[in-house]
Formats: sequence, C-alpha cells, structure tokens
Amino acid sequence: MLSIVIPAYNEEKRIGKTVQKISSWISPAEILIIFDGNDRTPDVVKNFPVKLYVSNVRLGKGGALKRGIHYSSFKKVLLVDADLPVTKDDIDKVLKTDADLVVTKRKIIGMPWKRRFLHKTFIILTKIFFPSLVKFSDFQSGVKLIDKEKALSISDELIINDFLFDVNLIYAFKRRGYKIKEVEISYIHDENDSKISKKLIKVIILMFLSLIKLRVYYSPFRSILNTKIFLSVQNYILNKLR
Repeated sequence: MLSIVIPAYNEEKRIGKTVQKISSWISPAEILIIFDGNDRTPDVVKNFPVKLYVSNVRLGKGGALKRGIHYSSFKKVLLVDADLPVTKDDIDKVLKTDADLVVTKRKIIGMPWKRRFLHKTFIILTKIFFPSLVKFSDFQSGVKLIDKEKALSISDELIINDFLFDVNLIYAFKRRGYKIKEVEISYIHDENDSKISKKLIKVIILMFLSLIKLRVYYSPFRSILNTKIFLSVQNYILNKLR
C-alpha cells in the first residue's frame, strides 16, 4: 500500500479531477488531502474515498506536505500537486524507482518564457547557496516519492513551510547520506488557476527570503532564527506575501 499526499489550498476547481485520476491510476492507496484554505475544496473531496484534514490556519505548501507525511499510514508516501501535471506512465516510473527519496526533473511543456527563465535562475541560485546539490537538475517539481521513516528522522530540519520546502527536504536527505534518485518526467504546465503566476513577484521574494533563511539555519548563525525580532519580522512578511 501507498500513501498519497495532496496539499490543497483553495483547489475546488481542480481537486476533483485530480483525485479521480490518481485514485484510478493507483489502487489501492491512501489519499490524504491537506486543506488550509477558505473555498469549497472540502465539499468537492467528500464525494471521494479520501482522508481530509482541515487546518484553520494557513500552513503553506511545505507545512501541508509535512502534516500529510505525519498523518500518512504507509512506508512510502507520494507527494503530488493538486493540479496533477503528469501522466500515469510518469507516476509509474517514479513508483518503480528504489530510493529513500525520488525527485523528478521536469521536461516542461507549455510554460511561459518568463516562468521558465525564473525557474532556471532559481536552480542556479539554489546551487550557489547549496553547492552539494549541484548534481540535481530540478528542485520544485510537484511529484516526489519519500520514505516516511526517513522523512520523520529529519523532521526537525524541515523549517520551510512554503514553496522552498522541496529544497529543504532534498538538502536534509543529502546531508544524512540517504539514497536520492532523480527521474525525468514530462510536466504539462497549466497556466489556468496557477497560484504562482497570479502572484509571481510575491512568490519570487518569498522564495528568495526562504533560501536565505535555510542557508542561515545551516550555519553558525542559526540562533538568529529563534530571536523575537526575527520571528516578528518573519510573521509580518508572511502575512504580506502569502
């Protein structure tokens, strides 16, 4: 058996189709929907055999994934985005790969040039901040397969709750010497209802600040992150950018 975690912040327009597809592709499986929004997503998913977890506070994508991993029941956990921008064949390819963490590098189809440019720039910037990740081709793909036990063992290091969670996860696994494999998949970009495209500037700023935060965490200056001043500034920034 397999657990499948889908973070769903205001995904009422897409989540039904995604759950229908993923449940037909992988059966039997435990599907967990982590909802932290304010739309009708819960009403949509209640018609499907899924486990719905509702948070009354904003978790962020990373926060939702962390909660989903914690709630999952099985050894292997598949993390997928709510728009499910991949094919069944690619999902099968990921599931057949033996590793503690399977990450995917995207052969992107249909992404606007501006998003593609920023995507490539982010990869370069991440490798500058974290040189040990230089061999990875992609960090933000919305499909990953993870060993739950290994994920729980590094849970204290998963400090990022937003879009940079993927980098945080990969780097933590890398530092522990866990087995990571990268698999190429086709990634069908859908600009409709894309949350990143709708607030692109805010997302760019948030990801850059998160990158700095993660680098500080893995430095002698880690204690700064626990000061009242930092926490106050962080909360203010998150309220503005989320």
